[in-house]
Amino acid sequence: MPVSDATAVEAAAGRREESRRWAGSVPDSVARAIDAFFGPRAADVDTGRASVRDGIAVLARLGAFEADLPTTVAIVARVAHHDLASAFSAWAHRMVVEYLGVGRPSAAAQGWLADLRGGRRLGATAMAAGTAHVLAGTPLPVTARRVDGHLELGGRVPWASNLLPPFVVVTAAALTDDPGRALVVALPDAAPGLRVEPYPDLLALGSTGSSSIVLEGVAVADDQILAAELGAFVERILAPFLLVQTAFCLGLAERALEEATAHLGPLGAPLRSELERADAEADRLVGELLAQARAAEVGTTAPDPVHRRALLALRLDAARLAGEAVRLELAAVGGRAFVRGHPTERRLREAAFLPIQSPTEVLLRWALASSR
Repeated sequence: MPVSDATAVEAAAGRREESRRWAGSVPDSVARAIDAFFGPRAADVDTGRASVRDGIAVLARLGAFEADLPTTVAIVARVAHHDLASAFSAWAHRMVVEYLGVGRPSAAAQGWLADLRGGRRLGATAMAAGTAHVLAGTPLPVTARRVDGHLELGGRVPWASNLLPPFVVVTAAALTDDPGRALVVALPDAAPGLRVEPYPDLLALGSTGSSSIVLEGVAVADDQILAAELGAFVERILAPFLLVQTAFCLGLAERALEEATAHLGPLGAPLRSELERADAEADRLVGELLAQARAAEVGTTAPDPVHRRALLALRLDAARLAGEAVRLELAAVGGRAFVRGHPTERRLREAAFLPIQSPTEVLLRWALASSR
């Protein structure tokens, strides 16, 4: 089948009824709108002909960034069913909404929140290093020091996404005059001294505005400080941080399993038992994700060690399932799936990203082993 025909088939297949696993999690009108918009655009986002910003604007009009956490994870999974890059961008945007919502209230934060919820400004999460610092004690690449009564930031954030102006980025910084303490700050893209490095040519995520940020003497006003204690802040946002990531892993996994099943030919019987096991694992993980999202929505305290371990394990298992599901899809579809531009080829690249998405597979496995 020509690649163009395969893409058309994928777009048509994407206009599906809601998976039984997510039944009732997304309003029908929202589900139809997501399918109609993200399905036909996946190839264009992948090749850079379409921007993830447009997807954020559509999700904003659908109320996705004001939804509760169970609805949010279902929406992000549905976007990932079509296009992981757009789902990843939605995760980053949704997390900045979360950060501003749980951080110190201020006029600046409220203004940015209104823009984010309306899709007028992108949210760029640069909290990978901050999360790793809390989970594993790794050093922070950004520092803050007092200069003439205000804070100044310096350093380099190795990776952040949605760095497409106008944006607001949230990151952690270690206090140079108070070793052991770190805070969380929000910065607009126009902040003097903030520079985005050239966007690298990434596999599968080239349209996500992902790059590094250089900070040189960036002044931070008091109303830009979201939290004075990084550890307590990360504990508050860890559940949505991991659960929405889990959602895009599972959206990709479900699509790959559907495609693998649809392409099983007369010689595919040996794959059927593997597909059945993977499908059962998807059932388990989606059920746990929705249960954890409901619990986090009503929770008022940070996860305890047992709960944190469950969140980390869920995120790791979902990423592993996505990799296995795409492997099965490749095996079922055959050689044509290895042609550049084929939908399966795109999902191969999407799945290859998940082990290095922060928290990385290495960090997740280390954290789980350390918590036994």
